[in-house]
Amino acid sequence: MSTPDTTDHGQAFYHTNRLNGYDLVTVKAANYLLWRCPPTRLTEHYDKNVSGRHLDIGPGSGYYLDHCTFPIPDPSITLLDLNPDPLTFVSQRISRYHPTTVQADLLGDLPPIPNAPFDSIALNYVLHCLPEHPSGRQGVFARIKPLLSQGGVVFGSTVVTGGAPATFLSNAFNALYQRMGAFHNQNDTVDALHSALGQHFEDHVLEIRGSVVLFTARRPR
Repeated sequence: MSTPDTTDHGQAFYHTNRLNGYDLVTVKAANYLLWRCPPTRLTEHYDKNVSGRHLDIGPGSGYYLDHCTFPIPDPSITLLDLNPDPLTFVSQRISRYHPTTVQADLLGDLPPIPNAPFDSIALNYVLHCLPEHPSGRQGVFARIKPLLSQGGVVFGSTVVTGGAPATFLSNAFNALYQRMGAFHNQNDTVDALHSALGQHFEDHVLEIRGSVVLFTARRPR
């Protein structure tokens, strides 16, 4: 089986050498100085929504999985990413949980996902890294909602370019990351996220913290 091409998905930046510094550069420095959404708030978001049967899409360095509190001591965790490096990195970091890994493209048809359906699915800092599909961000939620159990929750966060407070510094770095191909959030706004979630879920809640929108969604349509 061929390995998916990661070049065009904002994933070329998430190789092991960068993941080693991800906690310092992204989780701490960028969240405090650029996006103004502290990692403690994102950890709380995990604590409130994570379940004992969890799917984490685009887990990054695994910081939040490593620091959050699961409701049971031995949760079933599945990691999904297009890039194999984060899967390996995070699997080693949270090896105490024996996670399952799936290499798949969130912008394409997903293969059968082990351990589905899930009681929680996280998309933390994922949407702004994805090139916009012709179907928009709602296409992402259309693909993952069949993986959600009855009564389950989809949650996450994303950096937006409209509808949330920005600073000169956050605008400058957001534009830089867009030019680098790490971000693809030129059309991501609070209203657009609200609309995308509303197309696929009966209930959803948005919270704006700095340039970041935290979201939860329940009851798939």
